[in-house]
Amino acid sequence: MWSGLLFLLLGTAARAEVSASVGGSVRNRLYVFSPLDKDNYSYELNIRPEFTVNVSEDMAAVVTLNAQRLLGAAGRAGNAEVLLVDRAYIDYHFEKWDLRIGRQAINMGSAMIWNPIDLVDLNTPLNFAVQKRGVDTARASISLSPTARVIGAVAFPQNKALSLLRAEWLLGGTGMAVVAVDDRRRDEQVLGVDIKGDLEVGYWLEGAVHLPQEGKVSYRVVVGADYSFPVLQSLTFSAQYYRDSSGGAGLSDYDYEALAAGRRSFLGRQYVSLTGNLSTDEVTYVSLAFIGNLEDRTGLVSLGVGRYFFDNLEVSLRGLLMGGLQGPGEFKPGEGHPLGSALSTRTVELYVDWRF
Repeated sequence: MWSGLLFLLLGTAARAEVSASVGGSVRNRLYVFSPLDKDNYSYELNIRPEFTVNVSEDMAAVVTLNAQRLLGAAGRAGNAEVLLVDRAYIDYHFEKWDLRIGRQAINMGSAMIWNPIDLVDLNTPLNFAVQKRGVDTARASISLSPTARVIGAVAFPQNKALSLLRAEWLLGGTGMAVVAVDDRRRDEQVLGVDIKGDLEVGYWLEGAVHLPQEGKVSYRVVVGADYSFPVLQSLTFSAQYYRDSSGGAGLSDYDYEALAAGRRSFLGRQYVSLTGNLSTDEVTYVSLAFIGNLEDRTGLVSLGVGRYFFDNLEVSLRGLLMGGLQGPGEFKPGEGHPLGSALSTRTVELYVDWRF
């Protein structure tokens, strides 16, 4: 279906007086884990060409392909070579409403690392901002005023319907949103809130309550703040507190089955995160991050440095160290740990992103 849409768009561009463009990216991500071994690594290559056809001022179509190659641990865990249509949608823009139909990313949530109202993609301890997946979706947005709009969407992740309604408005300098979701994958309804503003200090609150047809009601909430200092180019610190009532209270209580199935990426109930980003100039940055599990007192620290070349090439190198204050836990292996030697306490990440 989506390959047919791609050829249709290219054919339309060839026959009609419309504008077309080609862009995209080549992304490389290499993890080297401890202990050092020729097989103890994970490599992911994504080649993502994007084709855009502007049929008119009010209508455009986008198709993004993703050719993926996995090596090492990532290749052993799934398909080592994949070619898929990751985005394929048509945009219609009208005076007060917009319509997007097709395979697209679902972007929701203002928090970092944890996004309670994002029900499709989960960030991980190794990757704080994963690439959003394309999901077959029909999405409409209606502007009620210059500062308010309503968004409705029906998506089909895992071939089951996820229907959502989101109301957004701006109050002073604070953006607010409420979300209602019916998720047929898990037979539950979700009510969420998303608030982000700036009062000298930036702040945000994102939370969701899960109301399953069977089982316990649970909630997830993140509160955070950040502040920037005029140091070199800029220095920004942020802090967050995250609580997940469905998480485990300790090593014996963690849901490793959900972790293996991709339904969870963090196992505990309470976390804190602290991050710092220093831009030494317009092209060079240094990052520091800490994530702590307050239940088992384990955590991870990452330190990275990155640089942009030629305006379209980003290269970064990051080291991650996991450990804890006492006994084994989510981020610290030890005797009786369910993940055993599969949990690496020292990791080096090399990331290269070329955009064209």
